[in-house]
Amino acid sequence: MKIADLVRKYEENFWDFSGVKKEGIHKIGKYPATMVAPMQYELLSILVSNNKSFRTLLDPFMGSGTSLIEGHNLDLNVFGIDINPYAVLLGEVKTHRYNEDTLYEMNERITKKLYSSNYVYEIHDFPNIHKWFREDIIKSLSKIRAIILEEENRWIRKFLWVCLSEVIYSHSNDRTSTFKLHIKPEKEIAAIRNNCLEVFEKIIKNNQEFLIKDTNPIATIYSGDSSKVLKKFADESIDIICTSPPYGDNATTVTYGQASILFLKWMNFKDLLGDQNLISNYSKIDSVSLGGNSSKNDLPNIKIAQKYISLLSESKRSKVIKFISDYYDVTAQLARILSVGGYLLFTVGNRRVDGIVQPLDKITKEIFLEMGLKEEKIFTRNILSKKMPSKISNVKNKGAVNSMNKETILIFKKEK
Repeated sequence: MKIADLVRKYEENFWDFSGVKKEGIHKIGKYPATMVAPMQYELLSILVSNNKSFRTLLDPFMGSGTSLIEGHNLDLNVFGIDINPYAVLLGEVKTHRYNEDTLYEMNERITKKLYSSNYVYEIHDFPNIHKWFREDIIKSLSKIRAIILEEENRWIRKFLWVCLSEVIYSHSNDRTSTFKLHIKPEKEIAAIRNNCLEVFEKIIKNNQEFLIKDTNPIATIYSGDSSKVLKKFADESIDIICTSPPYGDNATTVTYGQASILFLKWMNFKDLLGDQNLISNYSKIDSVSLGGNSSKNDLPNIKIAQKYISLLSESKRSKVIKFISDYYDVTAQLARILSVGGYLLFTVGNRRVDGIVQPLDKITKEIFLEMGLKEEKIFTRNILSKKMPSKISNVKNKGAVNSMNKETILIFKKEK
């Protein structure tokens, strides 16, 4: 049966997944604008059930690893790429097989050290640490950091860094109502309860219940720029490419890097994959991501994109051109590595630039068709449960910008 017919069997509002919350391993870590796991699972199930020979899945912008987990659940070997070291860490931990006895022994050691009054540790420091953390909380987090560093098993340390990130999320001076770093009012900072040790212990026990402990398919995680990493993949080597790509350059859309940087500043980078220079300042990750500072200012011959850019003011065009140029280059690589008979499954949103909607769904469709891919199904869903604040950020002379409330799902097939 055709994919379009299979998707059409569902009720129109089914894909909204009203009331759905993160469950199981998807609850581990803190990451903005994550994919809706049940939706991705349902769509992937349709593709896999209709193609019994499928074995591999790739997410070139894996973020928190949602599509990798759901690919695992369908017995696919999964591949993930992200430039953000924290996203890479999440992907590694969520797809790694952990030993239950090792986790139990770790718990015993951690709990004993956390509440030891004789435990000696070094106070951690980095530029502007006192802006983002209260003095007493710095001491508590430093104790946790020292305890993590003493763990001999690297995969245990990786797991514990993720747990620490959740403590940092709730105990930093950063407002969490936006993705960009913004300091809380003094009264709110003073009201933060310093229960870091107790919260860390609780998070460890909660999170380890969700870790994979049985045999699972292969997971290969890459850290870096997707356009460069994808060149390592052989032609027609991936059966399903499932992703929700950035909807624009990070600096003006979703600042994934800023949302992660305070976590990364507390971690030992030796336990992470990626370039340590990425955490040299608070906006570095976002500035080198898709459409960032080093991107080409060369617009591809995509008519819808050209028409859209012609509507923008001169000051806004450069960033959009850089993003679409990078987006086009990555998509060309994806079309190359997709197997004959394989599927591209994209979930995209249309942001606003200069108050004008950027038609990323139509731009994506035109790119796919230009690359010889066949349209199987395109449909929209209402965003009801995706972790998105109602306001993304403040725009000069226009105030806070409303976040998008719809997404488009594009399913395309490679036939030759």
